[in-house]
Amino acid sequence: MKRFSLRVGKFAGIFLLVSSIFYSFNASQIYAKESSEKMIQSVTTDKSMYNPKDTVKISVKLTNKMKDTINNGTIEVKIKHLSKTVDAKMKQAFSLKKGQSKYLKFEWKAPTEDFKGYLIEVDAKHNKKEIDTDTVGVDVSSSWTKFPRYGYVWDFTKNVNTTERINKLKDYHINALQFYDWKYRHHKPIGDNLDVWDDWSGRPIYGDAIRNYISKAKDANMVNMAYNMAYAAVTGYEKDGVKQDWALYYSDNNDRGEGQFKFKMADETPTGITHLYFFDMSNKGWQNYIFKEMNKVFNAFDFDGWHSDTVGEWGEMQTADGKTLYVKDTYTEYLNSAKKAIGNKYLAFNPVGAQGIENANVSDVDVIYAEIWPWDRDSDGELYDSYYSLKKEIEQSRIESGGKSLVVPAYMNYDYGEKNPGNAFNTPSVILTGSTVYAAGGSRMELGDNGNMLSNEYFPAQNLYMTDELKNHTEKMYDFIVAYENLLRDGQTETKNRIEVPGYKNSKYGEPNKIWAYSKKDDDHEIIQMINLLGVTKDDWRATDGEKEKPEKVKNFEVKYYPSEEINSVWIASPDSSDGRSKQLRFTKGSDKHGNYVKFKVPSLEYWNMIYMNKTTN
Repeated sequence: MKRFSLRVGKFAGIFLLVSSIFYSFNASQIYAKESSEKMIQSVTTDKSMYNPKDTVKISVKLTNKMKDTINNGTIEVKIKHLSKTVDAKMKQAFSLKKGQSKYLKFEWKAPTEDFKGYLIEVDAKHNKKEIDTDTVGVDVSSSWTKFPRYGYVWDFTKNVNTTERINKLKDYHINALQFYDWKYRHHKPIGDNLDVWDDWSGRPIYGDAIRNYISKAKDANMVNMAYNMAYAAVTGYEKDGVKQDWALYYSDNNDRGEGQFKFKMADETPTGITHLYFFDMSNKGWQNYIFKEMNKVFNAFDFDGWHSDTVGEWGEMQTADGKTLYVKDTYTEYLNSAKKAIGNKYLAFNPVGAQGIENANVSDVDVIYAEIWPWDRDSDGELYDSYYSLKKEIEQSRIESGGKSLVVPAYMNYDYGEKNPGNAFNTPSVILTGSTVYAAGGSRMELGDNGNMLSNEYFPAQNLYMTDELKNHTEKMYDFIVAYENLLRDGQTETKNRIEVPGYKNSKYGEPNKIWAYSKKDDDHEIIQMINLLGVTKDDWRATDGEKEKPEKVKNFEVKYYPSEEINSVWIASPDSSDGRSKQLRFTKGSDKHGNYVKFKVPSLEYWNMIYMNKTTN
């Protein structure tokens, strides 16, 4: 619901080692100790996603923080798809004086296969010894709708640096942007002046800012979605052609209001606009009117689609001619008509609180999306207040929509942000909720605002900021969900396979103070998603008061898994370690009263591990 509120090293010595392999490893650590920062400052690509056969341009920024000049340095680049190397190493030599920085450029031609994620592994070496490493994800997909990574923009002031903002979101691999409150009026998004206008709240909006965002985003292969309500108008709508006969009213049985269904956005504004007034989404007159207005948008600006919004389900309503209805029951027909009316443009829709989401999921929308609030309930009557409730809805929406990945705007640390603006997000809470959504096969709407994160449904509300720790982890999280998109949301289905973690409590339901472990499978893999809730005392995903413990990291623990089919190799990958690289695990096979199992040791669990097992020899 859019509320629109205006407001080092552990050891001192160096051990003498016989093995050259171990010597190489320790030499790497020595170099790390000499450096106050990483040598590889960043690894980025020129676009957020790529079409098959595109040229991927890779940029590696190096800075020498060591005491001496580096000669005989080498950067090696390797392309991986899951556990498999798909391209041979690319190499470049470099030299760097102390304090000097340099960019090295590489190019890689993307394969012909569509909808595949890759991890680019970058290793810095000096005299053949590894001194630093980093990675970056690459999505090769011809459309954003299979693996949506949705972000937003809202600053349309005259001198906004659109290039800087798009580049920041590009480096998170954001592949679609919601243009929030860019329009003139909800029922009349395009005004008479396309150069500058005020939005409903009185904010000046510059047409060139919108045009520049769209142009820069397209250069980065991002989709641009024009935000507007599905069924709302503001003061003055009748003179613009909106008929009162299309209006929606509270029914006599609805104790939440009386008269026309309306929603207060602000106490006062420079424009005098304070309320939204709602219309019957099933009324053909309203449909024809608002669809025509949205097509005017596409004629005026090069948007790629419409992000259509609601304020949720408010109970039984009544039309002007006395017919009663629930708004959520009108979603499917409305959205199918909207998609037909806007032709080849994308359509996304927000059934707020996931109320009526089942009707949106079966419609012709290109992307499924739902703003989640912890006081709303799912179809089983359960609150959306826990980690497990998020997972459950993502899974249910995948089934109802025929395999689409649900985008979840879930505003973290909400009350804390409103009461303490200018403070930082609680980092563990954000990571745990992100891990929950991504592991389940969903996605987040969270990044925009010049690289910052949402904490409120009114997107310009910049209540909380990301610490460097959270920024770094979020970058790795997005690299991870790109690199492993084919294991996260590409046809996987849940299993009920038994998972044991001897020595630790574990559960399939995201309960506090346990390891949350559940399994999925596809044609080639069986997958364990493992999220660490040890030491976490509440399972409230939003952590609205800004408090959430960091999970207790565990190391070298055993897992016993009872697979559906024969397993031939076991791999582990995590956004929390090794820059998301896959590491192979040794395993043994056995059988007991529960059936056949594989047993292996997990090196560590901080927040989220994904363990994937190949059914065929890799």
